[in-house]
Amino acid sequence: MKKTSSFYTRLILSYVALLVLVMVLSITVADAFFIRAFKTFLAGGYGSPFGIKSMVIEPDTYLLTATYLRFHDMMRISVWIGGCAVMLIALAVASWFTRRFSQPISGFASFADHIGHGDYDAQISNNQGLREFAELSDSLNHMAHELKCRDEVEQELFSNLSHELRTPVTVIKGYMEALDVGLISGPQELHSAAEAISQETANLEVMINELRQLAQIDNNAVMPEESNFNIDEVLGYIWRRFSPIAVARGVLLSHQLEAHVNVHLDRQLLDRAVANLLSNAITATPSGHSVTLSSAVDESHGINVIVEDTGSGIAAGDLAHVFDRFFRGDRSRNRRSGGLGLGLPIARDLVEIEGGRLDIKSTVDVGTRVTVSYPRSVIIRDESLLAS
Repeated sequence: MKKTSSFYTRLILSYVALLVLVMVLSITVADAFFIRAFKTFLAGGYGSPFGIKSMVIEPDTYLLTATYLRFHDMMRISVWIGGCAVMLIALAVASWFTRRFSQPISGFASFADHIGHGDYDAQISNNQGLREFAELSDSLNHMAHELKCRDEVEQELFSNLSHELRTPVTVIKGYMEALDVGLISGPQELHSAAEAISQETANLEVMINELRQLAQIDNNAVMPEESNFNIDEVLGYIWRRFSPIAVARGVLLSHQLEAHVNVHLDRQLLDRAVANLLSNAITATPSGHSVTLSSAVDESHGINVIVEDTGSGIAAGDLAHVFDRFFRGDRSRNRRSGGLGLGLPIARDLVEIEGGRLDIKSTVDVGTRVTVSYPRSVIIRDESLLAS
């Protein structure tokens, strides 16, 4: 690495060069004006200097006298001494200001070095004396916090993936080995093995889909392709798709689609968001309980899509974290569903891409209500006007 001088050294040298240049030019000009004024004075240009006529008649002779030459030299020396003194004072002041500027910058460089080595706990004091430096310190501290959170999320992702992938792979491998050595041979045993392998394969598929959707959202690769459609028809299609899944789990899946409006949205994004919510609701609802999918136009003339279940509900402590990625309050339940705790975060992100909002309310042993709200601007009031 090429060795370079510090910012403080360079700034001081720049000040020195600038001040020397300014002072030399100033003193040279002052000296020239002083000599000219002094000669004019002795020549009587400003009147007789001593009131003696002979001194005015022959002014040049006085320039050669020891007294005037000494006076002339002392004045020039005084100008140079005064200039040098001013330059030294200016250098001292410049050094103080330079140190005041360079110390925070050195702190920023040290902070960047810590961040570069993965030390996201590094912090910079915002007591820097200057408002701009204080604002920069706050911004850098916020950046460090965000990087730390992202690093923690990545570590949790790898931890969750290693744990969640191990289980289905172990189950599938175990059954395949048992089939290979002939430990499973009866029709009932073969059916159970096939069912277990199918379930674990489905779990793997769910995890892969969640990760794919998450990657698309983080890379800003989700580009809405909006079109006009009847929202109740799309929700009805989603309801029919999930009805067999609900029946298999012993859950009653009903619908109340009462919006009766056409909207201008991305049909696929709406489908993916609502599908995530329905999947979560059916998984969280015990057998014998119900899940309801409904739609309506609210008081502000916006669109509400509601997924409500009568399941076990979410504890108040967990409710504040349901939108945190990879958060799972009931790990055993998610093990059965094969999810990574990404359903709600993905659904919220997909809704917000099109300007919507996702809210959740839940009461333990009563159920959970998730509301997707879109503004009134997405409703097509007059299709003929829009087409024209």
